[in-house]
Amino acid sequence: MALTTNAVYKSNVNGVGSTTRVVTLSKTSINETETAAAIKAAVEEGNTIAGVIADTNVVTVLIQGAGITDGANYGATGVTSATTLTFT
Repeated sequence: MALTTNAVYKSNVNGVGSTTRVVTLSKTSINETETAAAIKAAVEEGNTIAGVIADTNVVTVLIQGAGITDGANYGATGVTSATTLTFT
């Protein structure tokens, strides 16, 4: 059975906000300063940060709000931003 036809899976909210996006910030060996600058850029674009998971080459951020500008040099030189999922 498809999830969209089962009433158990239907919901008017996602539990974290009206529009929530999963965003990746990628760069080889991204550091804390670059991560902070990219997250600041996301906040300046009208978002609230709901969660952050940092790894060696990618930081995954859960944001709520306006969304981000996907592309290169996001907040810091060499950081590439991408919206991977949007929950509405």
